[in-house]
Amino acid sequence: MHFSSVATCLGLAGLAQAHMEMIYPPPFKSKSNPNAGSDVDYSMTAPLDASGANFPCKGYHSLFGTKEGASVADWAAGGSYNMSITGGANHGGGSCQASLSYDKGKSWKVIHSYIGNCPGAGTTTFDFKVPSDAPSGEAIFAWSWFNQIGNREMYMNCAAVTIGGGSGKRADAMSNRPEMFVANVGNGCTTEESSDLEFPDPGPDVTNDSQKTAGPKGTCGKAGSGSGSGSGDGNSGAAPSTPANGNNGAAPSAVPTQTQPAAQPSSPAAQPSAPAASAPSAPGGVFVTVSQPAEATGAPAPSAPAATSTLLTMTKPTAGTGGQPVPTSVGSPEPAPTTPTAPGSGSGSEETAGAACSDEGAWNCIGGTKYQRCASGRWSVVQSMAAGTTCSGNKSSAMAFGFGRRLAIRGRKV
Repeated sequence: MHFSSVATCLGLAGLAQAHMEMIYPPPFKSKSNPNAGSDVDYSMTAPLDASGANFPCKGYHSLFGTKEGASVADWAAGGSYNMSITGGANHGGGSCQASLSYDKGKSWKVIHSYIGNCPGAGTTTFDFKVPSDAPSGEAIFAWSWFNQIGNREMYMNCAAVTIGGGSGKRADAMSNRPEMFVANVGNGCTTEESSDLEFPDPGPDVTNDSQKTAGPKGTCGKAGSGSGSGSGDGNSGAAPSTPANGNNGAAPSAVPTQTQPAAQPSSPAAQPSAPAASAPSAPGGVFVTVSQPAEATGAPAPSAPAATSTLLTMTKPTAGTGGQPVPTSVGSPEPAPTTPTAPGSGSGSEETAGAACSDEGAWNCIGGTKYQRCASGRWSVVQSMAAGTTCSGNKSSAMAFGFGRRLAIRGRKV
């Protein structure tokens, strides 16, 4: 099954690499993570759900402490390390944070903030230092990103790490560090487009590489602080009201003086998998999940057999289309598709994420606005359709999708 919109008719194959993702340390369920096995999320570049339903970590922090969520990096308190980000659409960069959680994702402490040019185009590496008072033990490391251009979104990838040589006194550890900033996930706090987010409290370690910044808007007070500030100035974002696990708002604080941009970052401490080749940019908020041949992307082949993606071209409108272009498949001839159900009328019922399923590759359209997929014998988490996009049908190998207007697309199970 393939997703499409008018804005992405130039080809679906490249859009699998749209947006950005962390590849070192390799996140939970990442194709770069040797512990993921067959349970791989090939849409790691997708933003968090706008409702906050899969905050934090796209819900994958639940793997922490399991075989699939085993530690992928050993760091020492006070040591210098880095993270690597890659992808095909950095949406003008923006602002990022690196954070640590010692309570399975319930709360987060920022160890470095990057204002502007984060991430860069292609593959970029960002330096940080693990605080000297970071406790020893297992922790979750998170990269969070607020894009400059496109839909107002929050991106987040998380990885299990081991911290050594720390104080071990968790009650007082990193007390001078702010909580991770949270916005654009249904918590009443949003970010300005066309400007790099200026974190209200970036913490003591900051890299500033921005030409234009703007603070957040809306109710961006500390979690549990009530209505909060209307302007967002001086307050960090509160966690969404229905997060996957815990609240993560940061306390108000004055913006500290920011340092100059850091020197050219070093190579990752552990060489990650070769990143996929850059692909044409896609508009913010529109992402797709497609299977591709390994040779077409340069990325390691997934455990499941790859399948050829369908490319789309626009033809002249025909009678009865309302003047709208009609997409047609390019590639191997196939039998003419049957007329799909009108977009926006999905009749499938939500399946429990992780529940067993037998129809591998099947799609489940829920109410026309959400979907999930049967992958590796398990139902995925429910995700919302991109803005302006709808689906129809129920649990099947082919459904109809529309973008703004009714646009019927053929899909087939791969």
